[in-house]
Amino acid sequence: MPTKSVQPIEPAASPLRGVSSWGRAVNLLPYLVLTLSLFMTLFFWRQYDRSLTSRFQTAFHDKSLEIVDRFINRMIDDEQVLRGAAGLFDASDSVTRDEWHRFSMALALDRNYPGLQGLGFSEVVHPQDKERHVRRMHSEGFLTYRIWPEGERPIYSAIVYLEPFDWRNQRAFGYDMFSETNRRNAMAKARDTGDAALTNPVFLVQETETDRQKGVLMYLPVYDRTRPTATEEQRREALKGWAYSPIRIRDFMSASFPKPPQSIAFRIYTENKVSDATLLFDSTADWKIRLPRNYYPEFQSSRTVTRFGREWLFSFQSLPSFAQEQGKSQSRSYLLGGLVVSALLTVIAFMLRHAHTSAIRAALALRESQERYRKISEDSPAYICTYLPDGTLTYVNPALSEDAHMPQGEMAGKNFLDFLLPEFRSPAQDSLHSLTPDHPSETGELAFFGPGKSVVWHQWTNRGIFDQQGRLVEVQAVGQDITERKKAEEERVRYEQQLLHAQKMESLGVLAGGIAHDFNNILMAIIGNVDLSLMKLPDDSPVTPNLKNIETAANRAAYLAKQMLAYSGKGRFMVEKADLNRLIEELRHVLETSAGNAELKLDLARPLPAVEADPNQMRQILMNLVQNAGESIGEGKGEITLRTGSVTLDRDSVMDLILGENMTEGRYVFMEVVDTGSGMDEEVQKKVFDPFFTTKFTGRGLGLAAVHGIVRGHRGGIRIYSEPGRGTTFKVLLPATEAATEPVPAEPVQDDWRGEGKILLVDDEETVRSIGTRMLRELGFTPVAASNGEEALSLYREHPDVRAVILDLTMPGMDGEECFRQLQALDPKVQVIMSSGFSEQDVVQKFDGRVLGGFIQKPYTLKALKEVMRKAFPPQAL
Repeated sequence: MPTKSVQPIEPAASPLRGVSSWGRAVNLLPYLVLTLSLFMTLFFWRQYDRSLTSRFQTAFHDKSLEIVDRFINRMIDDEQVLRGAAGLFDASDSVTRDEWHRFSMALALDRNYPGLQGLGFSEVVHPQDKERHVRRMHSEGFLTYRIWPEGERPIYSAIVYLEPFDWRNQRAFGYDMFSETNRRNAMAKARDTGDAALTNPVFLVQETETDRQKGVLMYLPVYDRTRPTATEEQRREALKGWAYSPIRIRDFMSASFPKPPQSIAFRIYTENKVSDATLLFDSTADWKIRLPRNYYPEFQSSRTVTRFGREWLFSFQSLPSFAQEQGKSQSRSYLLGGLVVSALLTVIAFMLRHAHTSAIRAALALRESQERYRKISEDSPAYICTYLPDGTLTYVNPALSEDAHMPQGEMAGKNFLDFLLPEFRSPAQDSLHSLTPDHPSETGELAFFGPGKSVVWHQWTNRGIFDQQGRLVEVQAVGQDITERKKAEEERVRYEQQLLHAQKMESLGVLAGGIAHDFNNILMAIIGNVDLSLMKLPDDSPVTPNLKNIETAANRAAYLAKQMLAYSGKGRFMVEKADLNRLIEELRHVLETSAGNAELKLDLARPLPAVEADPNQMRQILMNLVQNAGESIGEGKGEITLRTGSVTLDRDSVMDLILGENMTEGRYVFMEVVDTGSGMDEEVQKKVFDPFFTTKFTGRGLGLAAVHGIVRGHRGGIRIYSEPGRGTTFKVLLPATEAATEPVPAEPVQDDWRGEGKILLVDDEETVRSIGTRMLRELGFTPVAASNGEEALSLYREHPDVRAVILDLTMPGMDGEECFRQLQALDPKVQVIMSSGFSEQDVVQKFDGRVLGGFIQKPYTLKALKEVMRKAFPPQAL
C-alpha cells in the first residue's frame, strides 16, 4: 500500500540515564513473555487434545449405539410382521393359502421390509397325520409335494405357506425345519416361551451357488386360540405351527444401512462369544471395505444385547476415515495457533519494550487496542450499539444490523425509539431519564417491529456515559433476542390455564357424579314402589293416574341424574364401532323437530372412518347440540348445518382443544353443529360447559355439560367458534378406528319368565333393600337382604343354597369390590350381579378381568331386573 513518507528503522533503544536497571528489565520482558506463552500454549494444547480424544470416544460410542439400535429396530419391525401373521390365525378358524397370499401382498415386503426373504408358515404335523397332510396338499394342486428330508421323526414341521412364492422360496416348500438342530433349537424356544426367537447363522435352503450368503430365521409360535397357553406344557399342546421369516443377512444389512458407515467397522455375533459359528455379519468383509496393511484401530468396543431369545454380541472398531470425520487435525491446528499466538505475544512484548522511548509507538499501541475492541464488537453475536440521549443511533454492530435487515450505515442516524412498538416508546424514554452517575446501568425487555408484521422481543442492558457535570452524553447498549423465550413463557402460561380448567371441570364432574349416585338410590325406591303398585292396581283405579304422574316425574329425575353422570364422564357407555353418518341420518327426523324454526342441513363426508363410541351417547350429543343451536336461533329463521369429516392432529393442535390434555396425536373423526344464531362472547364460552350454567330462562344448564362429560369419557375433544351476532360452531372430535362392525341384534324378552331360589341382595340403603326384595319376590325368587359387606359374607355362609348375589358397588366400610373378592374366596363359582349408579363400563374395569354374573344400573325397574335375572339364569339353569 503506498505511503506519504518513509520512516527510518529505529535503532534498539538504549537504557536511559539514571534508569539502567529499568531498561534491563524491559529488555528481559519479551523473553519472559515467550517462555510463559509457550508454556501456556503447550499446557492448554495438552488439555484440548485430551478433551478431543474424549469427544472422539463419545462420538464412537454414539455411532456404535446407532448401529445397534438400527439393527435391533429392523429386527423388531420383522417381528411385528410375524405378530401380524400370527394375529391372522388368531382371528380365523383357518387361514387359506389365498388369505395368506393377500395378507403378504398387503404388507408389500419388498418395499416396506427390504432384506426379508419372505413370510412363511410352518405347520406342525404329527406322525399319524402325515399321510393325511400330504393328501391335503396334493388336493390343493401340489402333486409333487412331500415333507423332506425323509425319515421317521416324533414330530414334523412342514413349510406350507411361503410368500412371495417365487422360484427361490419354492425350494423350501415342504421342508421340515424341525429336523435340523439349529432351527429346532430356535423353534422350540419360541414354542415354549410364546415369544419370537432367532436361529444361529445358517445357510437358507433357498440359497444357490450364486450369491450365497448367511442368514437367520425368526420364528413366532401360532397356537390354537381355543386352548389355554398359560404354562409351557399348555403351549406345547396348543401349538399349531410357526409364523417365520427367512432373512438373508447381507441383503438385510444393506437395506438397514443404505449408506454403509465408512468410519466404523462392526461384527455381529448371535451369541456372547466370538466364533465363526456365531458370526452373522462382518461389515469389513461383507461390504468389501479395504484397510491399510497392518492397520490397528484407535478405538474398539463391544456391546451385548439380549433380544429374540439370544444374547447378541456387537464388536466395533474405528476405521481410518473416523479420525478425518471427527477432525483429528484440529489438535495440530490448535497447537500451531497457540505457537503463532505465542510468537505474536513475543513480538508485542518487543514492541512494548520500545514504548517507553517513543510517543509514536504509544499511539500505535493505542490504535491497535481500539482495533481489537472494534473486532470484538464486529464479531460478537450479541447486539451492540451506541446512541445519544435523544435515541439517535451513532453505531450498530453487524449482528444488530443483520437482524434488523438494514445496513449499518443506514441505521446510523436513525432514532432507536422508532424501531419499538408504540406502547414501549414512553417507558424506554423514562428508563433513559432514570440513568444517573450513581445508577449508570439498567436492563429491560422491549418489543420491536419484526419482519412480516411480527413482533420481536429483545433484552437490553444500557450503560450511560456522563460528562464531568454528570450529564448523560451517550448510551452504550448490549442486547439479545429473547423472542423464543417469551413464546415459551406464554406457552407455559397457556398450559397452566388449561390444566386449571381441566382440574375445575374434573372437580365439578366428581361432585355431579356423587350427587347423581345418591340421587339414583332415592329414585330407586320411588320408581320401584310405583312399578310394583301399578302392577297390583287395576287400570281403572282412581290412584293409577297419580302413580303414573309420580312415575313420569321420577323418570324425568332419573334422566336428570343420567345427564349429571354423563357430565361426570361416568354415564352408561355401551361402546361399539359406530358410523356417525348413519347415526345422523337415522336421527334426522328427530333432529329436525329439535331444531325448531331453523332449517337443518347435512354436509356428511364419505367415506368416514368409524369411531369406538356408545351410539346412544352420540345421539345425546347430537340432540343436545342441535337443541342448543335451535334455541340460539330462537323464533326467527335460521340454518343449522350438521357436518362430519376426519382430520389428523399433531400435538400442538390437540393442546388447543377443550379436553385436549386427555388426547393423543393421531387421526380423529369430527362432527360440527353450525348455527346462524346469536353467538357467544368469551365470558359465556368460558362457562358454557359448567353444570347448571344457562343463559335461557327455561334451561337446566346440563345439556352442554353432558356433552362435555360424554366427550371426555370417549377421550375426545371439543372446539368452539363463536362471536356475538355471528353464530356458533361446536366441533366434537373423537378418535378414529379402522372399521365398523354390525350391531348385534338383541334377544327377545320373555314377559312370562319367572325365577326361583334364594337371592342375596346387598345394599346399604334401606329403601333400596326394601323395594329390591319386593321386586325379587314378584319375580319368584326368595330374597335375603344384607346392609353391608360383612353381613353379606355372614349370610352367604349361613345360606349355602344362595343362587346369586345382587351386590351394591358403593357402600361404607367393606365396599362392593372387596366384598366380591371375599365372596369369590368363599365360593369361586359365586354368581354376582353388580349394582351401581355408575356405568357398566366403569364398573367392569374395577374387577380386573374377573367374570361378573351381570350388571344392573340404578335406578332400575322391575322389567329391567327381570331381564338381568333372565340372562343370569337361562332356562337350562333353572
